[in-house]
Amino acid sequence: MMVRSWLAATIFTLAVAGSVHAEDAEVVGRLPPPTIIKLNPADGCYRYSGDAVEFTGRFKAGSYIGVTMNTLDPNGLPSPPNREERIPAADAPEFQTEASGFWFGPLPQSKDYVVSFIPRAAFGSSAVVYICGRTTPPR
Repeated sequence: MMVRSWLAATIFTLAVAGSVHAEDAEVVGRLPPPTIIKLNPADGCYRYSGDAVEFTGRFKAGSYIGVTMNTLDPNGLPSPPNREERIPAADAPEFQTEASGFWFGPLPQSKDYVVSFIPRAAFGSSAVVYICGRTTPPR
């Protein structure tokens, strides 16, 4: 019985993984290339408005990355906060804080980190993006 449960779980996992890869293949063909970011030395932030999906930037170990993304409506106005569906994601640990926006860190190593967003349904829609770096925890 245990082998049968394991086999069923394995088949389900492979089926789900296969459908996820098929979805990624469909989306990847339409995605713009990653945007390479450089933080402004004056305030430690990068600002962007447009259709970019993925942002790549070099951050130092121990740093924190703050991300705010707001989808723009057809008139170029940001979505109200209670209607925003775009959620930032990064290849770094999430940091829980009372500070506004989404925070990631402390970063485990100095390297290029990728900041993107979910859900994929929001890809192709314009947004205003703020990515900020800091060396102290946000409060």
